[in-house]
Amino acid sequence: MRTRDVGISLALVILAVVAQTAVFGDGRINPWGASPAAVLVVVLACVRYLDPEPSLLLGFTAGMLLDLLGGAPLGLWAMAYTVSVYIALRFRSRADDGPVIVGLGVFLITLVAHSLFVIIGTLFGERFFTSTAVIKDTLLPALYNVVLAAVVFPIVSRLIGRRQRLGWST
Repeated sequence: MRTRDVGISLALVILAVVAQTAVFGDGRINPWGASPAAVLVVVLACVRYLDPEPSLLLGFTAGMLLDLLGGAPLGLWAMAYTVSVYIALRFRSRADDGPVIVGLGVFLITLVAHSLFVIIGTLFGERFFTSTAVIKDTLLPALYNVVLAAVVFPIVSRLIGRRQRLGWST
């Protein structure tokens, strides 16, 4: 693992957190009432090139930054992103199968992250399930992330550099 890759990944996550809170925050750009989870797309793009431990730490850090800057209770996004990164680590060798597989993976992992956020939040007293827009708030970001991944993944690939061959065992 190269320290440079971890530094670049962390810088990209911080940029994505700032962009998501400033551009796609409440009362800003929200097509059809939902916004993309840009931070998750950046984290998923970086996970392809990092070792498992820094990847999980990156996912936790990204989620914690969102919790600190957003209105969610502390730790909800951190937990959802950490689980999402774990899932991405298990299937990251499939990214070589083409853009359709990557798009499907981004869609499903975003769906899992938002569903975990809603379920865990409900368990801790938030009233997410009482909202009539809970389905829209989980499906639309997943669709937006597929489009956003087509832009973010090539940029991250160029910034981080060469890709190591990582198999199922890592």
